[in-house]
Parts: sequence; C-alpha cells; structure tokens
Amino acid sequence: MPDIRTALSKVLNEWDESNNQPENQVEQTQTKPHYFKTTNNVTRSTFNAVRDNPGCKRKPILAQLETQGFKLASTTSILSQMIKQRLVREEDDGTLHANFKEYMPLKATSKPKVKVKVQAKPKHTPIEAAPQPQAKQAVKAERRVMDIDEWLSEVPLMQARMVYMRLKEIFEGETK
Repeated sequence: MPDIRTALSKVLNEWDESNNQPENQVEQTQTKPHYFKTTNNVTRSTFNAVRDNPGCKRKPILAQLETQGFKLASTTSILSQMIKQRLVREEDDGTLHANFKEYMPLKATSKPKVKVKVQAKPKHTPIEAAPQPQAKQAVKAERRVMDIDEWLSEVPLMQARMVYMRLKEIFEGETK
C-alpha cells in the first residue's frame, strides 16, 4: 500500500503549497473591470454647483455650469433628474438646495411602458349597456350601444370572471 500513501501525501503537499500563496496574488487576479471611464464629471459638477450655492435658482446655476464648458441640455437634464431622485430639492419659490453633503451617483431610471391600443373592429350583435347612476343630475342618462366582442376584448380577465359569476347567480339562482 505504499503507492496510495505516497500519492495522497503528494496531493496533500501540492494542496498546502497552493493554500500558502500570498493573498496579494489572489487579489490581483480578482480585480473588477471598469465598465466606463469618467469623462468630464458633469453630474458631479452640477451637484457641487447646487451644494455650493444654496438658495440659488436654476438659471444662474445652469449659466455658471455653461461658462465652465458643460452643455446646457446636459446640465438641465441632470438637474431635473437630481430633483426627481431627491438628491436636490426645489422649494416653492424656485430655489435649489442639496439634500446631501457629498455627491451620490444618479440611479438608473426605467422608461414607462407605453400601452399599445388595438383598434377593435366593429362586430355584429350590439348590446345595450345599463345606464350609470348619476349623483345630482335630473337629466335622463343616455343608453349606449356596445358591441359584445369589443367589450370582451377590452375587459380584464378577473372582471370578466366577476361578471360571469354575477350572471350565473341571476340566471341560475345560485349563491356563493
């Protein structure tokens, strides 16, 4: 059995040697890559301009940043995002104040999802909708003519199920 013993001791020695590596070498191999390079710090400069000039309005701050060489469109957009994300607050009189002592990067914002409206084609079998009760009007409510297929294409699934259950109660006389 000396073959297994020597093989195990050889593997254990190699394992000990790999564990005794200096920590510097391990850290150097695990550095994170930089995804982008900071170019002109327009966001940081915009925040610093508001922080260094508390109580100042938008136009003077934007003019100051423009004299420093930053584009007006960029600084206007960044300032709006800072207000929206509450890095900076805008008082009722239009003055700007920084909410933090140090700059914090802006968070990514998602664009609102746009709902696509599908034009429903008029189908056959129009039905009449029941008039809606009105609070203090003595005027008689108009009855609307609605296409059942159009209504079914627009109604959410849960609401359609509730209508189904209610109609089932009415026509079959069953209760929940």
